[in-house]
Amino acid sequence: MLKGFLEEFNRRAEVQPAFGMLFYAAIKFIRPAAHIILTPVYLHCLSESEFGLNDLMLIFGAFLMIVVTFRLNSAMLTHYYDYHTDAQASRKYLKNLFSFSILIALITAAIFMLIGEPLFRYVFSSDEITFYPYGWIVLGYALLGEINATYYIYLRNEKDLVGVTYVSFGQIIPAILLQLLFVIVFDWGVVGMLLGNFLSCLFIFILILLRERDILTLSFDRDMITRSLRFAMALVPYLAIYWVLTKGGKIFLERYADLPTVALFALMITLASIIILCVEAIINGIRPFLFEIFATDRAEWDEDKVDLLTKMIVNFPLLVIPAVVLVANHIGLITSKAVYQDLPTYMNWMCLCTFVLVYAKLFYQQLIFVKRSDLVTVLSFVVMLALFWSFHVLVPSLQIWGVIWAMLIGNALMALFFYVAAQRQLPLHYELKSILFIPILFFVCLFLIEHLTISIMGCSRSTFGIIQFVLLISLVIGLNWRSLKSYKRIFSY
Repeated sequence: MLKGFLEEFNRRAEVQPAFGMLFYAAIKFIRPAAHIILTPVYLHCLSESEFGLNDLMLIFGAFLMIVVTFRLNSAMLTHYYDYHTDAQASRKYLKNLFSFSILIALITAAIFMLIGEPLFRYVFSSDEITFYPYGWIVLGYALLGEINATYYIYLRNEKDLVGVTYVSFGQIIPAILLQLLFVIVFDWGVVGMLLGNFLSCLFIFILILLRERDILTLSFDRDMITRSLRFAMALVPYLAIYWVLTKGGKIFLERYADLPTVALFALMITLASIIILCVEAIINGIRPFLFEIFATDRAEWDEDKVDLLTKMIVNFPLLVIPAVVLVANHIGLITSKAVYQDLPTYMNWMCLCTFVLVYAKLFYQQLIFVKRSDLVTVLSFVVMLALFWSFHVLVPSLQIWGVIWAMLIGNALMALFFYVAAQRQLPLHYELKSILFIPILFFVCLFLIEHLTISIMGCSRSTFGIIQFVLLISLVIGLNWRSLKSYKRIFSY
């Protein structure tokens, strides 16, 4: 029954691309959102130190995912379109990337087995953070996750909704159930949470091998592998730098603060990451359709459609931020642990810091389509130098505030550099009102409401959270009211 429903949905999506766009956006959001959904459970079952430790291990896992296969699956995002008109060639490309990813993963896994423990001792100051068992488990799910991602991206590019659903929910559901079992029933703490991730990735890997029995090959196409490696390896430095920009602050913070402080910052990042998840979900949904437009002759572009799709990337997160601020200002309803009660103090600034990164993600799409991963890397390296300097100067004395200010500087520089470079490589028309004026007005109102309700009127944090939610949601909808007909038109296309 489920398969028949999805096949019918797939056929409808071919006729009305907006259905597929919304589907991919929802899937992109749901997968990482599982971690956020379980956050109240984590806060209840884990001590502050364990919560901080788990977050640091997730950061380490994110770093491993960049290097264990040289992020070869990223080549599937763009090089797939070199073969997509030939079903046999695109299938061959999938086999080559999937199998070669396994080969690279085995080699890099052996290396990390040797250097893992010394690396942990150098990076982390706490004796509680050890490579065994934590690092071993993280290494396992990072390897499998990157290999599986090659197949997932292929299915998404093929617009195979049935396959995407099986692969996505085949990982999401087991991960949630296993983590709940290991943490609540067996009381395995951080080890249980990491094992849940590993076993769900292993399940998907086996499912792929059963679903695609001919996906493995040792007859590699030299041209396919070489071109893909050249693209992916040029992108690795950028991804490593992006990891520093978005997650490196926690590593710096761990060196100058205790694990409970890291736990507070981790919870802050977890809430703020909802903004990025929404943006990435939108980008994930519209990218295949946007890139198909880019792949045609410029004279045939539907400029209004391109403009509308890019506006979605900036405007949609503004509807999410009030909800994030609302939750942060009611954190007492989720956990009574004292260390987390300072969360509302930082949350507005963290939302602003995170939103600035939305611009970088928007302009990044232009550079990736034209395959200028080299330019992305150079610009990101400059940003990383500025970020490291900011961390070094600000974090030791300001701790959490130092990380926030450093990240804000780094995100702003990246957005500016990417915009200038992207407009030179693939010029796009951006409507200033939608991508600049509305966000500026939004954040001015957010900070103004906070000042008026708390500092002047003496309201509680929970009252501020409710007031800003109602007013800012209304503001965003009101400012975009005239665009609703345009959105309706594109989604009924």
